[in-house]
Amino acid sequence: MKLLKDFKTSFFLSARQIKGANLWVNLLIVFIMTVTFLNLVFISGILDGIVTGASNDLREHYSGDLIVTPIENRENITQTFRLRDELDERSEIKEKTIRRITGVQIEKEKEQKRPNITPNKINATLTGVNFEKENSVTDLSKFLVKGDYPDGRNQILIGSRYLSEYESALDESSLDNVSIEDKVKITYGSRSKQYEVAGILKAKFNEINSRVFIDSKEFKTLTGRSRHLSDEIAMNLENPTDEQLQELQTKLLPITASSDSKVETWRESQGQFFDDLSTTFQLLGAVIGGIGITVASITLFIVIFINAIARERYIGIMKAIGIRSGIIKISYVLQSMFYAAIGSAAGFSILWFVMIPYFKDNPIDFPFSDGILDVTPEGIAVRIAVLGVSAIIAGLIPAHLIVKKNAIDSLLGR
Repeated sequence: MKLLKDFKTSFFLSARQIKGANLWVNLLIVFIMTVTFLNLVFISGILDGIVTGASNDLREHYSGDLIVTPIENRENITQTFRLRDELDERSEIKEKTIRRITGVQIEKEKEQKRPNITPNKINATLTGVNFEKENSVTDLSKFLVKGDYPDGRNQILIGSRYLSEYESALDESSLDNVSIEDKVKITYGSRSKQYEVAGILKAKFNEINSRVFIDSKEFKTLTGRSRHLSDEIAMNLENPTDEQLQELQTKLLPITASSDSKVETWRESQGQFFDDLSTTFQLLGAVIGGIGITVASITLFIVIFINAIARERYIGIMKAIGIRSGIIKISYVLQSMFYAAIGSAAGFSILWFVMIPYFKDNPIDFPFSDGILDVTPEGIAVRIAVLGVSAIIAGLIPAHLIVKKNAIDSLLGR
């Protein structure tokens, strides 16, 4: 009961101090705490969002939820038809696309050949797909910057990496003056054939920019490769969880092993790079957020300290009539926590109802990803706790410095 009574007294003193303070000072402190909260969440959220955006792009537009690739020391997935039939029997798999990949040469000859002028020829990665299925799994048509999605076997899609118009820094390994409806010759060994450029693809990752897409039947005709061999099988599940992906992956292991292949979740297929990058950005966000917390704490410390000095005689009177120092200290801590709570609530409202929806609809156009604001309820709770602890320290220290003085000295202003 005594603790409760002391707390009520501290709360009463704190409320009187806040009500008696200048309105604009209160608003300024709340504004500082709001901005500090947003700084803590926004910086780390944007840095994490860069990594998350790039990772999500690869999942949605390349690997799908699960991807099958050849095992080490094997060039292809063998027995593709048998593997395909096995995958078709899995009700968990909503859709899949089979890709066949090989190296070729692409040539755009000069319109008027003259002596000593070599053909415009480069090496490229040719990827044979069923265009309809590929688009259903990876939404490939989304990355068309010029032209249309192919509707015939003799049409191709070419990645921007191979065109000097989009990759000026790589002119020596890019085709000059190639646009939609132009004819290019694709050569595989001793076989070659002309194809029409139906469209040009440009994404923020090389799995699209550095490939030329062709109809899978035409791929077989050009390369002569058996249709029993493929190089990648990407598939999507219906609203998958990590547990469902791991469970299906385990079920598919015996099947893929017999086809000289391995099955990986989208996260495993991306390797360690994104995890390392995320760790680096989290550290950077923590450093920047720490600076913001320090500045806000110092500001709050100064405000509380000045307020306590201005009320020094009042504090001396309270001590003289029997109010213990601990009660007075707690009153200033509660005052500081009030500012932190209101600032956090205002910051959370701005974040949840304004910033997150905005960046979801308008991602930041970074060079290698569409950056989103990647925040979680757990992350927000941690930052609110950090801000609260900082507020407690910022309120306790100045209160202790003033309250520890002798009551007579405080009354006399000494």
